[in-house]
Amino acid sequence: MFASSPLPDLLNHASFWLRAYALGLAMMAVGAALERRWPAARLQSRAGQRLNVAYAGVYLAMVEAMKPLTAAASIAIVNALGGGMVVLNSRGWGAVASFVIVLLTIDVLEYAFHRLQHTWPVLWKLHSLHHSALEFNITVTWRHHWVESLIKGCLLYPLVGVLFKVDPWIVGATSVVFMLGNYFAHMNLRIDLGRCVTWINNPHYHRLHHSNRTEHFNHNFTQLLPLWDHLFDTQWVPASEEWPASGLDDGAQPHSLLEAFCWPLRLHAERAAGLGRKPVPVLDKETK
Repeated sequence: MFASSPLPDLLNHASFWLRAYALGLAMMAVGAALERRWPAARLQSRAGQRLNVAYAGVYLAMVEAMKPLTAAASIAIVNALGGGMVVLNSRGWGAVASFVIVLLTIDVLEYAFHRLQHTWPVLWKLHSLHHSALEFNITVTWRHHWVESLIKGCLLYPLVGVLFKVDPWIVGATSVVFMLGNYFAHMNLRIDLGRCVTWINNPHYHRLHHSNRTEHFNHNFTQLLPLWDHLFDTQWVPASEEWPASGLDDGAQPHSLLEAFCWPLRLHAERAAGLGRKPVPVLDKETK
């Protein structure tokens, strides 16, 4: 028997990638329009934004290409650890409670992993690509190294399946919330939420996480809810006029798609030459 043609699967993956990228472009276009109207920083580089937009396409393509591997890893982990330890309701008000439980669980897992990205040198080599952007705006949303999505898809997200047995639509609904929140938090938007600035991740709060000032390093890790920063003592509440510049403290950044794709290798070469920024230990509140 001849093996079936891989063409249908390739076309299916290409279709999913195209739709994801089209949605990303639409979200970035809407965000860019708002940024032009109420910018936190003016006269940002068009070349840098074009690189981010192009890299988003590469990143989403790699995420789609790795889906069979991450799916297989998730199934293996859930089966090995006995998935669905807690059965969540998917109807009526029970579905609302299940949505909140899953949302909080994913958010705290994202927080924990984000802290590891700033602590473990190997993970920082990957994550520093995201922080290398000298200009903070909505196009930075997908400026993550593609290997990070592989790690999270194989090791982080399967934990939700180990913990809970829940209808897929609830997990999908939380994914929409995180996607919208991620775009919002990375916007170059001057918005002052006042006392509400620590209620949900936002452009003012998250900008400090991307700051190139040493006093801001390793603060405001949250993906969605600053609650976790408050509970684990990593919160820096931004002052009303605190809108720092972003980027790595040495100014390192990729200048092409190839450099972004191979960022950890380039960073390794710089480390060998004694250049670049290393992860910084979490600062105590007294040092603020």
